[in-house]
Amino acid sequence: MATALVKPVGDRCNLRCRYCFYRPGTGASGAVMDRHVLRAMTRQFLAAGDSPVVFAWQGGEPTLAGIDFYRAAVGLQQQLTRPGQAVANAFQTNGVLIDDAWAEFLASNRFLVGLSIDGPADLHDAARRSAGGAPSHDAAVRAWHLLRKRQCEVNALCVVHDANCTRAGEVYRYLTDELGAGYLQFIPCIPPPAGSAGFSLPSPLGVDEQGDRLPVGAYGRFLTDLFECWVAERSRSISVKLFDDLVLFLAGKPMRDCMFRATCDSHLVVERDGSVYPCDFFVSEQHRLGSIADQPLTEIREGAAEFRDRKQRERPQACRDCRYLDICQGSCPRFWQADSAGVWRQALCEDIRFFLDHCRGKLEEMARAVQARWRQDPGTGRPPGPT
Repeated sequence: MATALVKPVGDRCNLRCRYCFYRPGTGASGAVMDRHVLRAMTRQFLAAGDSPVVFAWQGGEPTLAGIDFYRAAVGLQQQLTRPGQAVANAFQTNGVLIDDAWAEFLASNRFLVGLSIDGPADLHDAARRSAGGAPSHDAAVRAWHLLRKRQCEVNALCVVHDANCTRAGEVYRYLTDELGAGYLQFIPCIPPPAGSAGFSLPSPLGVDEQGDRLPVGAYGRFLTDLFECWVAERSRSISVKLFDDLVLFLAGKPMRDCMFRATCDSHLVVERDGSVYPCDFFVSEQHRLGSIADQPLTEIREGAAEFRDRKQRERPQACRDCRYLDICQGSCPRFWQADSAGVWRQALCEDIRFFLDHCRGKLEEMARAVQARWRQDPGTGRPPGPT
C-alpha cells in the first residue's frame, strides 16, 4: 500500500483553530496545485505498482481547491490506474464549505471523509473559529448530516485539547449518540518542540501561546475515561481507531497507528508546489525530499529511508528503558522534548503509561478474543468494537 498525503492548497484555511500547528495565512492567496503537478503526482504514484494507492487530501482546508480540482484528480486516476490496481481517496475537512454539491461528489466518488469535530458546541468552538472569531460547530454538524444523508463514509476526527480533555464521556456520547458516528479518531494537542534529537522542527509551528495545549497527564486520563466508555458499549460496534489498532497489534498484527510504529514510513506528503516531505509534522526545508514534478518517485523514496529509520536510532534513552516500549516505540518524534535537566523525553510518556497501566490488561483480553475469532474464521480482520 502507498499513501500520498496531498495538500493542494498548502496551509491555506478558512478557520483559525487555536491549536493548529501551521501558521495560518502563510499560503499564497487563492493558490491551488497546478494541474501539471497533479498529473505528475498521480502518474508517479500509480506507476509505482502499489495496490492500493491512497490519495489523502488535506490542508489547510482542501475544499478551498474547489470541486473541479477533485473532478480532475479523479479523472486522472481513472485514466492512469493499472488493471487490477486499487485506488482510494480520503478527504479531511472542517466542513465549513460542504454543501449539497460537495456531499454528492464525495459520496458518488466513494471518498472516505474525516470531519473535524471536537464534541458539543461549547467544546468545539472553544478552539475552532474563523479568522473573525465566528464559531464553526454548526457548519461542521451541517456538513456531517449532508454527508451522512448521501451515505458517504465519514469519520469523526476529534482533537483533545484543554477545553474537552476532562469530558471524555460527554464527547464520546455526543459523537456516537447525537451524531451517530461509528468511527472515531482522537488526536492529542501537544505543542511540538523547537527541535529534538535529530528531528528538528521549524519554530514556532503556530500553536497559540495562550493555551489549548493539554496539561501533563490529561491525555492519559482522557484516553482511560474514553476506553471505559468504549468497553461499556457492548451492544454497538463503535470503532475508536487507537483502541482498534492496539487490540490488533496485541493480537499479532502490524501496528497501524504511525505514532506507535517502529519506523516513520506510513506516507509521503506532497505540498501544493509538488515538494515532497517524509511526514506532515516535518514539512521544513531540512526535510524536503525533492519535487514529485521533477524527480522519480523511486529516488524520493530512497531519500526518505534515512528519516524512516531515525526513530529507532535516536529515540530518547528514557523510551529505550520503558516497560511499554513494545507498544509505544517512543511515540512520534514530534513529541520528543528536553526536560528542565536537559534530558530528552517523550512529551506524552506520563499519559501513555497512565493509560496502559489502567487498560493494557483489558486490551490484551480483547486481543485474545480476537485471536480466537480468527482461528474460527481466518477471514476476520478488524475487531468489531469491544468484546
